Amino acid sequence: MPSDKQNSSWLSFQFVVTLIFSLLTLKLNLNHFGEQSFGIWILLASIWGFGAVLDFGFNTAIVKHVAEFKEDNQKVNRLISSSFFVFAVNGFVILILGSSAGYFAYFTNPAIIQERSQNYFITVFALLGISFYLQYISLFFKAVVEGLSNFILSSKLTIVQNSLILLGTILITYADLSLISLSILYLIVYVIILSSYFFYFRFSVKVYTIKYSLFDFSEVKRILGFSLSVQAMTVFNSIIDPIIKYMLGTYLDIKIVPAYEIARRFALAVSGLFFNAFKIVLPKASILRTKNEIRNFIMDDLVNYSKMGITYSGMAFGIFSIAIVLIISAVFGIRDAILIFIILSLPESINNFGYPIYNFLLGQGKVRLLVVVQLTNLVFVVAGLFIGLNIFHDLSGLLGYFVSVLIGNILMVAYLKKKWNIPVTEFLGNCKIIKLGFLLVLLIAMMPLIILNILPIYLNFAMLSVISFILFFKEILYYLKIIRSSFSLHSLK
Repeated sequence: MPSDKQNSSWLSFQFVVTLIFSLLTLKLNLNHFGEQSFGIWILLASIWGFGAVLDFGFNTAIVKHVAEFKEDNQKVNRLISSSFFVFAVNGFVILILGSSAGYFAYFTNPAIIQERSQNYFITVFALLGISFYLQYISLFFKAVVEGLSNFILSSKLTIVQNSLILLGTILITYADLSLISLSILYLIVYVIILSSYFFYFRFSVKVYTIKYSLFDFSEVKRILGFSLSVQAMTVFNSIIDPIIKYMLGTYLDIKIVPAYEIARRFALAVSGLFFNAFKIVLPKASILRTKNEIRNFIMDDLVNYSKMGITYSGMAFGIFSIAIVLIISAVFGIRDAILIFIILSLPESINNFGYPIYNFLLGQGKVRLLVVVQLTNLVFVVAGLFIGLNIFHDLSGLLGYFVSVLIGNILMVAYLKKKWNIPVTEFLGNCKIIKLGFLLVLLIAMMPLIILNILPIYLNFAMLSVISFILFFKEILYYLKIIRSSFSLHSLK
């Protein structure tokens, strides 16, 4: 199996390629279809994006349990056989329920889809629904592969997926085809990805097999205790995005949805790169048993991961923020997207600190706490949006997401102290939490400068970049030395 370094490298490379390709795809589609029509497409696709996480938590449970029992082929075969048939049935049920929910949420709302366009978008929605089902089954195979710690394969197939979507989008733009053609493109791509996973399991990993005869209902019941809590956690987290888009489209303007989508993609791309690189924490945490092992992992490995996350936030949302804003401005030219990006940078800066802790707690099976964290996210986001949109009639409600993420991370750190008696002051001090606090203050200060247009926008971000560079200079030098040392050792070998 690949090493941790190989897995992390491929996960990072995959995420960067996916980011670039997805942004190019987004730009082409916005130019071709316009903010109004493509805004509706984004809303319809968000229904199936949410549906993809409704897996009873089996996806995460498969990663955890395959990693835990991969030395026992019989046990793994029973697990994946039982889980596959749960996936197949569950995906079909979600397809039916998602179709109904999408119809009543969007096709009966004239503020989003006008009556004369309903038949056209119903066809689009149906094609996206079929694509969702194929993607849903593909996610099962991806979970098994990642449980075997083969993140290289899943990364390569993700790159192939996004490459095909970009190439297809270029063709659709050149030939001036419709949103129906775009939906057919996604359907074809997911057929290819699912087939690739199938052939991998059929011909490359012959020790693992999926058979109906191996279906064991007791196996399903055994992991439901863990997976149902994971499902609640993922539902609370994933429903945030479609709720935000629905409320923005309904209470402000459907044209604000693409601006939010652009900003969200950039903000999540920055934090997602770090999150993907350290997905390896979950299987590593799953095999820790004794209290001493766990404490050592937290105070040695986890503290370094979180410190790295804070430094990464300082670089991405501070030093390189001007580059991101230049790209948003030059490529998309939507000013609202810049303000939304800064608002979303606040919670994502905290998330980079908390992602390693989150994955560690998930690997340790502490999903009830994570359910509380995600429920807190949902409540504060919805409440904040409601206040911002109905009282102030602006985007300030998105700050509720920042408040919720802050509270959630406090809960996770407090749990480390309560469960394993971790010295919180030492842990946070070693993480350099004070520098994260300074970064958040800088980002908050940027908001009135952008809204009031006191200084040229690029001058604001130039100041943010310079101050952030000074703030994180020591940490950047430290990690550069580690990288240089790593390359030197590699060359000696």
